[in-house]
Amino acid sequence: MNAKLITLTTDFGLRDAYVAAMKGAILSRAPEVRIVDVTHEIPPGETASAAYVLRQAAGFFPTGTVHLVVVDPGVGSERRAIACECGPHLYVAPDNGVLTAVLHANPPVRTHLISRHELWRKEPSPVFHGRDIFGPVAAHLASGGRLDDVGEAIDPDTLLRLPWPEPRLEGDEWTGAVIYVDRFGNLVTNLPLEAGAVLAGTVEIGGRCFTLARTYSDVRKGELVALRGSSGLLEIACNGGSAAGVLGASAGHVVTFRVHRRS
Repeated sequence: MNAKLITLTTDFGLRDAYVAAMKGAILSRAPEVRIVDVTHEIPPGETASAAYVLRQAAGFFPTGTVHLVVVDPGVGSERRAIACECGPHLYVAPDNGVLTAVLHANPPVRTHLISRHELWRKEPSPVFHGRDIFGPVAAHLASGGRLDDVGEAIDPDTLLRLPWPEPRLEGDEWTGAVIYVDRFGNLVTNLPLEAGAVLAGTVEIGGRCFTLARTYSDVRKGELVALRGSSGLLEIACNGGSAAGVLGASAGHVVTFRVHRRS
């Protein structure tokens, strides 16, 4: 199952030395591994955004990839540090909900506390577990180390899960919610749309109504549009602009809308 590959998802940004220090700690333990940056631009402390982004990226990596997630507003507190096997991949993260979307898609097979101090850097900082605890443990796993070695097994059902809104269907009308706002200001919803489905009707959000389209340029510049995004979910966008700005939505803001559809 070992791919000798580690992905990184953090809220560290790229201005400071945090990302480089964590990579250095990983490579000091496992110089043969490859490291891929998913993103370091998760808004600080936004575990729900991290959960969505991780889910969208993880499935495209080879079997055995180790996904390291460090969006950890509770660093140094009593929150647990965990490593788990979920689907074909391994995940190393704080137990604060950042794995919610992954767990929603693939129930974890095995979960362990990260409690074996021998795998950590010496004298770990209480405010930089990404460098001193999570990074070295990810290196251990990516270089062929056993999941059992990181600490005692725990019940996967005890992992913290964030509320994950489910769409609701009543007759021909769906009600859903925005679950993520990307850097373009597109509002990603929790409503799945099948590829090639014939869709009709209107989308309503924030008191605004508009029709479904295939792509952004199907409407004029500055107009709102609803479409099937690359994630397979319904998105609300603004051609040449920010739907979040037009509608006054921000990251984490929940918006309810209705879609009339026929196949």
